[in-house]
Amino acid sequence: MKVYINTKKAALLLMLGTGLTLSSCNKWLDVQPKTELKQEDLFSTQQGFYEAMTGAYVTMTDEGTYGRELTIGMLSVMASDYSVESSSQQAIEYLKPVENFDYEKGQFKSMIGGIWLKQYNTVAQVNAILENIDAKKHLFTGENFNLIKGEALALRAYIHFDLLRLFAPAYVAKDAQKYLPYVTSYGRNATPFSDVDGVINATLKDLDEAEVLLVKDPIGNRGTVDRQLRMNLYAVKGLKARIYLYMGNKPLAFAKAKEVIDANKVRLMAAGTDVNLDRSFHTEHLFSIFKEKHDTRVVVWLRVGDGTGNGGVPYYFTTQTKLSTNIFKNQPTDVRFKMPMIMPFSGNLTPHKYLYEDLSPSTLGMKKNYIPLMRISEIYYIAAEAAPDAATGFEYLNKVLTSRGLQTLTVTADLQAELKSEYRKEFFTEGQTFYYYKRLNANQLDDSPVTQMTAQTYVLPLPDDEKIFGGR
Repeated sequence: MKVYINTKKAALLLMLGTGLTLSSCNKWLDVQPKTELKQEDLFSTQQGFYEAMTGAYVTMTDEGTYGRELTIGMLSVMASDYSVESSSQQAIEYLKPVENFDYEKGQFKSMIGGIWLKQYNTVAQVNAILENIDAKKHLFTGENFNLIKGEALALRAYIHFDLLRLFAPAYVAKDAQKYLPYVTSYGRNATPFSDVDGVINATLKDLDEAEVLLVKDPIGNRGTVDRQLRMNLYAVKGLKARIYLYMGNKPLAFAKAKEVIDANKVRLMAAGTDVNLDRSFHTEHLFSIFKEKHDTRVVVWLRVGDGTGNGGVPYYFTTQTKLSTNIFKNQPTDVRFKMPMIMPFSGNLTPHKYLYEDLSPSTLGMKKNYIPLMRISEIYYIAAEAAPDAATGFEYLNKVLTSRGLQTLTVTADLQAELKSEYRKEFFTEGQTFYYYKRLNANQLDDSPVTQMTAQTYVLPLPDDEKIFGGR
């Protein structure tokens, strides 16, 4: 495949933290962004490797991927989180093809091409790290070599698995066709495409190595930085659980999910926890990214209205009936549904998962601008779905329900139906709900205008440039 390289290093975000170390290297606390550097200069110091890794995370915050389209934007539209037909005319023109899975219409096609390009840009950045790091092992102190290399391998796996979930059919509907390359080298040489199993196997190989390297990850240790903003050990284990469930391997999915839960490093919040300052539930993130001023961008999308921000219908909008009844089931005790999580604006209800505009900017302790990419709640859902028996499954599901302020369920309930309901509520405006439907190859998405989904409907088309210039 073609590899496009953005040679300008992304500016370092202070909120990403600086603690890849178990040693006492205080210089890591004073990392400064630099201008363009040649690889030999960038990778001449431990700090240079750290900055390169941070640059990869910053790239992931682009609005073309996790900063918008692969979270609150395109994927949430495809999952029918919004009421596009009731939104502004601008939104209808832009989003209706997305909601209808009409890949060739409007700006949807260019949106898809941007995702492919930008995701492989991130892969290129981590591959540059991986091609240089072994020869420079002597530069590192403490556990820093293992942490950087482990993160790079895990991030490469994370990006490729999301590409697979977008550009290939669900595992249950897989065929022998080759859909995307699993790129492990830095440069412009074409990488042969792989079939679904080939990508999965390469992903798990990287994660196996990453898990060994990250065995001494300091996540959760008192006094350490926020490792939940990086591909830490438990994000690796959680991603394995996600992949095993995607494959339909429930025993391995359950085992890996149980490892994450039993480690107790990232926990569900207690029932009744005040979420006013932590609306994305950052304490529950297994892996997230930080995007400076993300909240101000979300305000634009949710408050655009008539173009002035003072009225009309927002760009991303869900009618009160759909939001209250269809998604959140009119359950007033659900912490994800009541204020401050869902608040009124100009006669509408809008999500405040990423917004804190009702609070003074000087309010201390706000955990805004975090974008969750993997949550501990998903690991509980995986454990519930993959559990060896219904009683165990409901035990895990009920722990999430209790945390969210809901009543527990008995084994007479429909576990899969309850899990689908939970995915819609828990991952509203995060994009993961679409992947839930696709994993099951569901023939219909709730509230979607598409009445019949097929295995191929779920598959995003290969960008035209890749078809022409990709070496195939």
